Amino acid sequence: MKIAKTELKQIIKESLEDEYKEKLLTIFKSGNHQQAIALSKTLNMPDFLVGADLNHTNLIDANLAGANLKNADLSGSNLAHANLAGANLAGAQLSTSPAWRANLSGADLSGANLQSAAVTGSDLSNANLSGANLKYARLLGTNLSGADLRGADLWKANLKGVNLKGANLKGADLGKIKYNKDTVWPEGYIP
Repeated sequence: MKIAKTELKQIIKESLEDEYKEKLLTIFKSGNHQQAIALSKTLNMPDFLVGADLNHTNLIDANLAGANLKNADLSGSNLAHANLAGANLAGAQLSTSPAWRANLSGADLSGANLQSAAVTGSDLSNANLSGANLKYARLLGTNLSGADLRGADLWKANLKGVNLKGANLKGADLGKIKYNKDTVWPEGYIP
C-alpha cells in the first residue's frame, strides 16, 4: 500500500500535534500555566485545554481569563482565587471543585457540571450557566447578578447571601434551596 505525500504530511502533522498537546498539558499541570499558554500560542494550538483531563489539578491563583476549557474535566481541581473571567467552560466537569473567591465573571458555563462545588464568595456575574448542574453547590456570598440560569438545576444548593439581581431563573430548579435574608433575588421574584 502506497501512501500519498499529502496523506503522509497529514499523518505526521497530527502525530506532532498530539505530542505537543501532551507536552503542553504536562507543563500546564506542573503549575506553569502561563508558560503553557504562551507556548500554545507560539505553536498555534490555543485550544490545547479543550476536553483536557485536569482532574485534581492545582489552579490556585491561576490566570486563565478567556481560556478555552470547553468540556475539560476539572473535577476536584482547586480553583481558589483563579481568574477565569470570560473563559469557555461549556460542558466542563467541575464537580466537587473548590473555587473560593474565583473570578468567573462573563464565563460560559452552559451545561457544566458544578454539582457539590464550593463556589463561595466567587464572582459569576453575567456568566452563562444555562442548563448547568448546580445540585448541592455551595454558593454562599457569590455574585450571580445578571447570570443566565435558565434551566439550571440548583436543587439543594446553598444560596445564602447570593446576589441574583438581574439573573434569569426561567425554568431553573430551585427545589429545597437554602437562602436567607441576605439573598438578593431578581426583581419580582419571590421564593
